[in-house]
Amino acid sequence: MKSRYFLTDIKRLWKSYEFYAAILGVAVALLFSVEDMELKNGNVMFTYFYATELTGFKITYVFCAFAFATTFCEDLEHKYLRFLTIRGSLKKYVASRVTVIYLASVVTMVLGSMLFVCFCRARGPWVSEYDIGVIAMYKGLVEGGHYALYCACYALQLGLLAGLLSVLSAFLSLYFTNKVTVFALPVLLCELLEEVDFGMYNTVLLFRAYNKLFAKDWQCLLFLVTISVGVTAVLAVGIFRKLKTRW
Repeated sequence: MKSRYFLTDIKRLWKSYEFYAAILGVAVALLFSVEDMELKNGNVMFTYFYATELTGFKITYVFCAFAFATTFCEDLEHKYLRFLTIRGSLKKYVASRVTVIYLASVVTMVLGSMLFVCFCRARGPWVSEYDIGVIAMYKGLVEGGHYALYCACYALQLGLLAGLLSVLSAFLSLYFTNKVTVFALPVLLCELLEEVDFGMYNTVLLFRAYNKLFAKDWQCLLFLVTISVGVTAVLAVGIFRKLKTRW
């Protein structure tokens, strides 16, 4: 039954134009973030890092939530919730939807970022004699010349934050049903998280690959995955409890 919910949601996402529009939206947001068509410092790597550090980058979190974050409020609005769970399980329904919201956001961030990186690569080299940015994690990929893979790993970490923010937006959508508000929430939440410190690092900056908390890259990635998935699981419980009162 759980797999049926999940496969149905995946098919729904795969056939949704919003998903592909969101990927394109991430790429366009990064492009507008750098404000012009020129490569920064004459190379792709620095241009991508530069784009993710500017305020305009936060719009990408809106696109990451665009494909599926409003699914709960839509099902409630159109009275699909009882129909979808009457022969199944509300718990499995929530688990499936939260999983797809999270994964869709991560994939959207990675593919949108790589689309932007490909656009930049068509305009210049991966690296140059100028600064390419701070390399802390995945240094071996850069040293081995695997620049595209490095950018994908960098985007993956940003996607872990995007997934968390999208699920948090989906949770809050049960209280604020206006879709515009739901899509604006990831940016507002990101701004709020930037004000919270976690030791020597800002909580949002923990997801940037230029911060390395542990000696090994896999340890850092595992730590971030644990935070992201752990908070997402807690939010899934909150969504389940809220829906149970309205089922």
